[in-house]
Amino acid sequence: MIEISTNNELKPNKREYILDVAALLFSANDFHEVNMDLIAKKAEIAKGTIYNYFKSKEELYFAIIETRLSKLINELSKKIKEQLSVLEDLRGFIIHLFMFMMKYQNFFLIFQKARYRLQKLNHSEIENKMQTLKEMLLNIIQEGIDSGVFRKVDPCFTADIILGIIFSAVHRNIGRDLHDAEVLKERNSLFDFIKDGLKIHRAKTEDLSGKTILLTRTLGQSEESAKVFLAKGAEVIILPTLKIIPPSSWKMCDEAIREIEKFDTIIFSSAHAVRWFVNRLSYHEVKFDFSKCNVIAIGPKTADECKLHSIPVSFIPKVFSSSGLINELKHEEISGRNFLIPQSGIGTDEVSNFLVSMGAGVKQVPVYDVSIPDLTDIEDSIHLMNRKSIDIYTFTSPSTYLNYLSIFKIENPQEYFSDKIVAAIGPTTANEIEKHRVIVQILPEEHHIEGLANAMVKYFNTKDTDVAK
Repeated sequence: MIEISTNNELKPNKREYILDVAALLFSANDFHEVNMDLIAKKAEIAKGTIYNYFKSKEELYFAIIETRLSKLINELSKKIKEQLSVLEDLRGFIIHLFMFMMKYQNFFLIFQKARYRLQKLNHSEIENKMQTLKEMLLNIIQEGIDSGVFRKVDPCFTADIILGIIFSAVHRNIGRDLHDAEVLKERNSLFDFIKDGLKIHRAKTEDLSGKTILLTRTLGQSEESAKVFLAKGAEVIILPTLKIIPPSSWKMCDEAIREIEKFDTIIFSSAHAVRWFVNRLSYHEVKFDFSKCNVIAIGPKTADECKLHSIPVSFIPKVFSSSGLINELKHEEISGRNFLIPQSGIGTDEVSNFLVSMGAGVKQVPVYDVSIPDLTDIEDSIHLMNRKSIDIYTFTSPSTYLNYLSIFKIENPQEYFSDKIVAAIGPTTANEIEKHRVIVQILPEEHHIEGLANAMVKYFNTKDTDVAK
């Protein structure tokens, strides 16, 4: 049991002190065996002092549970918010709950009585908090199922089982004089036991288990992309190196919108381009019928964004890149057609130059720009990077790579990445990285996140095979 000091001078927060003493007595005795006289005697304070804080024994009893539960839930919420993957969420929840109950063992024994209804509560606030605790775990389990990390289990039943395992682990340690190293070992074993029971066990040909991947896209893109890697068993750290902002000027875009009826083809190279262009149309209250023209979407994610805005897509190139689009447009009649290309302010002129050379009219307009995120927005990610060993550094555009160098003030990329595995989503990104004499070990044949994940699996399978030989 945790010892309680009876020296009032050491307890400036008298209410908290009374709660601690009462928790000691309630944990060791049945509810009816404890009264205010006994609590006052144990605390070495006047009974009237206790009544200054609590009107009755019942109110004091409920205050112990409610105060500690509130503290636990607040700490768990903060802990989970700091994590950047569902496995980290699960780890944070299990380890913090275990350590909290180990620290407040008297409260734990009272909590167990309430949990098993050995002491009637009839207290809605406490009932709600106990349900909140379970729902926090339930949400983590459901997220893991949805993202393909956990097996398809009954979330409610599984949450009850996991809580039971954690509380059983705490209960077996009540009264044991454990060294800190033993407690740390036990909490890690507890997490591994629960994690191994939940995680999907995959075939080697589709497995990234044990690998930690750094994703450097914008936050929204990374959260979506992370699911692909999580589904293959990897842990993912999201470090947004891009911040999407409005273009420095809307002049060119607004000019294009005023004459939008003249364009017979619109090329969207990214989901961001679709989203920001549609938003600008809405800003000017322009309702354009996209079915009147051909819409080219480079990549399925861009096409999905078009679909979200009810924009019919006429064509998606087989290779999701500017060069892939050019190779397919070479076989089309281009001369005399008018193309509109809404894109990033730092987008390349590769497609535009090709179309002009083929006799087309082209208007290339910036509809968004990219910037480096504020350090305050990514400090949690950086903290997690410092705690974890990263297996693969993933870059999905030249900007994600260049901004990474800027964020970490890397003056010699060749030296920095010399002992790191670098993955690029496509040749354009790989070319930018290799300009700095950095080796790109992983480059997918299909230039999208799914292709990149498959290339990673292939890379490690090949590596393991070479080692075996």
